[in-house]
Amino acid sequence: MRLVVDGVSKVYRDRRGRETVALDDIHLTVAEQEFVAIVGPSGCGKSTLLSMVAGLTEPTRGQIFFEGAAGRSPRIGVVFQEHALFPWRTVQRNVEFGLEQLGMPKRERSERAREMIRKVGLQGFEDKYPHQLSGGMRQRVGIARAFVIEPDVLLMDEPLSALDAQSRLIMQEELLNLWESVRQKTLYVTHNIEEAVALADRVVVLSRRPGRVVRVVDIDVPRAARKAPEAQVKLLGFADAIWQTIRHDAEQALVEG
Repeated sequence: MRLVVDGVSKVYRDRRGRETVALDDIHLTVAEQEFVAIVGPSGCGKSTLLSMVAGLTEPTRGQIFFEGAAGRSPRIGVVFQEHALFPWRTVQRNVEFGLEQLGMPKRERSERAREMIRKVGLQGFEDKYPHQLSGGMRQRVGIARAFVIEPDVLLMDEPLSALDAQSRLIMQEELLNLWESVRQKTLYVTHNIEEAVALADRVVVLSRRPGRVVRVVDIDVPRAARKAPEAQVKLLGFADAIWQTIRHDAEQALVEG
């Protein structure tokens, strides 16, 4: 099953009828077992695009569909920038939430949630509440909740941006290890170019508003080899090429606020 974004545009209208084009004629696909990152300057519509794929916002033009879905509704897992956990639910109950919505029997969902909690390194914290956890731990719970439902596509909107630099690097590695164990097709939004290059198979680069696809960069370095010194040099080259593509737009976005 392939995710297809076909000629999608998003136009917002204010109360006076004035239009703001957020995204313009976006074309992209995400194949099975593919990790695609989206980067671009502030205000380019990255999160808006993710929201449309999630079904939370309707495109103004174009369509988003799952090729090969055979008429069934796709299962979508979402990880937000803020963990969006239910404060009244324990770690266990937060991770079980999506399984409850799917109607999974209590015993089965409990076992599956516990296994996913173990995979994200939170074994022993099942009965803790979100306010008892660090920011990184809360984000792990959010990631576990999205992965546990075995979605057809995993959508991640700046999931690590609220973490400090050291925690972010650790979570990048843990996220990749978890992703490699399931290899779910993923659309990942980030403003961090180095993070996109470290994680993705392809990086889609958007222009400033209205967001358009201005470049697609294939990260043709096997993930298992990306820590090697020679690979690091190549990855830095990819990151620099992406930065040079968006630098002018990023500077203009900063000036415009």
